[in-house]
Amino acid sequence: MTFNILGQPAVSDGALHASGQVTYEDVAAYMDSTRYLDLSGTSRPARPTLPFARGSYWMEPVRPDVHVTGCDLEYLNEERVVGCYRPSLFVGMLTAGEHTGFVGGRSIASQRIGVPTLLGVGREVEITSGQRRGQICRMSGFHIGTDFLRSLAEDGPAGSAGLARLLDDGFAFHEIEHSVALRILLTQLADNPYSGVLAQIYAESRILSALVELAGLLHQASDSAIPVLSRSHRDHAEQARLLLDSRLADPPSVPELARTIGLNETDLRRSFKTAFGTTIIDYLRDRRLEVARMLVRQRQLSVATIAYRVGFASPANFATAYRRRFGRPPSQDL
Repeated sequence: MTFNILGQPAVSDGALHASGQVTYEDVAAYMDSTRYLDLSGTSRPARPTLPFARGSYWMEPVRPDVHVTGCDLEYLNEERVVGCYRPSLFVGMLTAGEHTGFVGGRSIASQRIGVPTLLGVGREVEITSGQRRGQICRMSGFHIGTDFLRSLAEDGPAGSAGLARLLDDGFAFHEIEHSVALRILLTQLADNPYSGVLAQIYAESRILSALVELAGLLHQASDSAIPVLSRSHRDHAEQARLLLDSRLADPPSVPELARTIGLNETDLRRSFKTAFGTTIIDYLRDRRLEVARMLVRQRQLSVATIAYRVGFASPANFATAYRRRFGRPPSQDL
């Protein structure tokens, strides 16, 4: 169930708009001008590489208003990609790298591998990518359209109405870390062992089971099941992330970072971890390694020079951290 990237630039030859942004055709039912793949049919050919990413992006209908979707991407630059995101509910899970972006101006970033994520959008809004060069994103899940959600609210199990109500405020973004069942279902959805019609039946069964699990969580109305981060705290966390990105080799201390953005240290640490699924220290380490990997692949600097440039104290420490993060030493990426 892996296909070439489906999106294509809206301008010829991959040229950038004057604004420095590119638009693309992607995710048909939820973004403008989307192509579909059919689990039981043959995929149509697509351009293998886009100006901003390489890898795979797929979206496949399993029933009307219900689609399985996912990506396995490595971003090639930091150009912003914009599109129009339509009302829907997305439930998915990051399996490698990180996911970044903005929906209606709100961050939907996550680095929490293996933690289910829920995104509900109740009105048509702009979606903007927030990727960095060398960033990896491997994610899978499913989209549910508003028509299916409304019908589920009327005839589904207890808590189904809560799924539809997630769209009422226009925007909902939650990480659901305490549901083992949901994690298992999303893992099974990502690792579909079948093809053709059987793959479609298998995917549909996992999606419907995941919706029942979500409805149960909402019916329990447990604050711990679906934690919420206020918009102001998420904005502060995003500001902290941008400051760290701009000073990788000489990063600010946590107290300095807190003073700069106007939060106390405790609130900053909590907001950052809730927003991005990682601590400030771990984020800084992973970001350094991503930049380092990009520099290694450019083959213009020695491994030792790269290690010092991104802020590691020694090439040996860098090589150890690189192997832990990417599964191989930097010398194998040269």
